[in-house]
Amino acid sequence: MDDRQTQIKEGAGLEDSRVNQDFIDFLNKWSTPVLLTLAVAALAWAGLQKLEQRKVARVEQAFSELAAATQGGNPSPASLKTIAKEYQGVGAVSEMALLTTSDLYLNAFMIGIEPGAETDPTTRLPINEADILDDDRRQVYLEQAGQIAQEVLDLSGSVEGKELIAMQAMSRLAAVAEGKRDFDGAKSMYTKLADLGTSSGYPSVAVFASTRIAGLDGLKALMPLPSADAFAPLPGEEETPALSQEQIKQMIDKAIADQEAEADAAESVDQPVESEDAPAAESDSP
Repeated sequence: MDDRQTQIKEGAGLEDSRVNQDFIDFLNKWSTPVLLTLAVAALAWAGLQKLEQRKVARVEQAFSELAAATQGGNPSPASLKTIAKEYQGVGAVSEMALLTTSDLYLNAFMIGIEPGAETDPTTRLPINEADILDDDRRQVYLEQAGQIAQEVLDLSGSVEGKELIAMQAMSRLAAVAEGKRDFDGAKSMYTKLADLGTSSGYPSVAVFASTRIAGLDGLKALMPLPSADAFAPLPGEEETPALSQEQIKQMIDKAIADQEAEADAAESVDQPVESEDAPAAESDSP
């Protein structure tokens, strides 16, 4: 007899049938909860993917608007502040917009021209005379530059991965202190900047801060320029009216036109003039 026949067990078919029935009962009992769990997991994964795509799109939009606002070299502080408020927490867009605004205010303090003012390409002076800042308005912009830089430092100072932004804010605060001639405050901020640069692995920043500290004594020796009000008027100066920006521009244009006219006149004098009635050549014959 074949070995396979000796291994035939009585009732084996019923046992196999019972196993199949148990599997069917298991599926009937647990298939719906398992399928629901898998469906929920799939939906959650799809939702996370959609959310991640939206985050990426928002970051791209934020950087695109920031680039558009700063394009052209004459950005508007109001636009930058709007971007900083709208995209706060989106990457480092808010901090970068605020740092740019602080730079605009620092530049206004240094050159004495309203941020975003339209200037004449020839004279580099504002077309609108009202855009020229007096000492009080320059100090206001210096104060605002410090406030915005401090805001950036508060946002990034304790956040891992934003050390570079924090160091940029510190450099602005130190520059503001220099503008106020608060050299002790500037030295303190540069010292913090050097420490953060060293601990964060940016030795070049630490070198920059140390160099600025070494140059503070030289800045102390420089006396600030007095304002025009501090000088007594010269004899006859009271009767001399102040020239407007338009009058200055007209004087410059007239001077340029006069120079061009003199150059044309000199060029015409240097050219030889041929006479129409040239004398006839003398004959050698008697």
